[in-house]
Amino acid sequence: MTAKDFDQAVCLEEYAFKYRLSEVEKLERKEVMQKREINLGSFVDNQLAAKLHILPLQLFLGDEKLEFGGVAGVATWPEFRRTGHIHQLLMRSFAEMKEQGFTLSMLHPFLIKFYRKFGYEVTNYTYKYDLTPKDIPTYQTAGFCKRVAFEQEKATLKKLYKDEASQYGLMMNRDDWWWEKRVISEQDTIIIYYNRAGDALGYLIADINASHLRIKEFVYQSIDACQGLLQWLKNHDSMVNSITLVAQPNHSFAFYLDNPRIPLIKKAYFMSRIIDFSGFMKKYPYITAKEKVRLLFKLEDEHASWNNGKWLITFEDRKCKQVEKVDQATNVDINFEANINSITALLLGSESLENLQIFGKIIVKEEKIRWDDISQINKPHLFDFF
Repeated sequence: MTAKDFDQAVCLEEYAFKYRLSEVEKLERKEVMQKREINLGSFVDNQLAAKLHILPLQLFLGDEKLEFGGVAGVATWPEFRRTGHIHQLLMRSFAEMKEQGFTLSMLHPFLIKFYRKFGYEVTNYTYKYDLTPKDIPTYQTAGFCKRVAFEQEKATLKKLYKDEASQYGLMMNRDDWWWEKRVISEQDTIIIYYNRAGDALGYLIADINASHLRIKEFVYQSIDACQGLLQWLKNHDSMVNSITLVAQPNHSFAFYLDNPRIPLIKKAYFMSRIIDFSGFMKKYPYITAKEKVRLLFKLEDEHASWNNGKWLITFEDRKCKQVEKVDQATNVDINFEANINSITALLLGSESLENLQIFGKIIVKEEKIRWDDISQINKPHLFDFF
């Protein structure tokens, strides 16, 4: 797609996703396409039949920052559905992302089984607690909560977020534009918790609608900060009847509530796909072995042929030292055989090797060492949406 096709793209988006944009919003959307997206379209007689957008983004993976392609805005006119347009666009997107140096791709699926056919696998979940102010104990903390504007405390929020994001895998490395356009909205309230010395130790982003309070992000670096932010929620007891809190998978504060018997809904959220296996393994940060380790992956990838085959990966001193495509290999410590979906789930930590084996998704021969003894994978998580 080129700029002359953007009006058609906006029109298709409005129809497919059932919303309407004002003229100003249409101009803003087309500017984003021009400046921040790689736009792919499939045409029939000069009419845009289907489209998708690749967002060049960056994520945290252990100590690494990894460029990745976020796939979004996938849409087809109903009269052109089930005729191969999206198949062709996804294949083109994989080649485009490889050329751009993106070793990983992520997307929010409209139908999980559809994207599994193209090598994507579920890697991220949302964790939502439903509670009321009465469920929260009364806390007395040494610090205090302060309502702030994003521009006023931008650096503080970005640091708190980055500290949290680096504890997980697949969390986005947000730039200022993303914070301002995709994270913070006009109706949001930002609360930062400070200790007695004035150090920021946590934050939340909330919006209130009628008698419901929704917490979009809840980050804390100490028990005092957690309790201080929870007390801020409790102080809405005369204003709201219900609270939804979007949490991280490692959070366990519900145990300490007055009423721990609150619903926790875990729901599949984003899917990921390794685009360039060789490039991805060269930066893979989760191997902890100091001694030399040789891993052999027999990989099947129907839609990215460059990934197919046997890959011998050598790690030493926790770093990838060599990636080579081979016909045969000797002195291998662990052999893996699977498709790109299961290898993605394993390497990104969304599913354990044991479970993948139990459900017949991977064949493994641990010849000399165990995978769990040489790897330590940060649990994947994602606050954002695209």
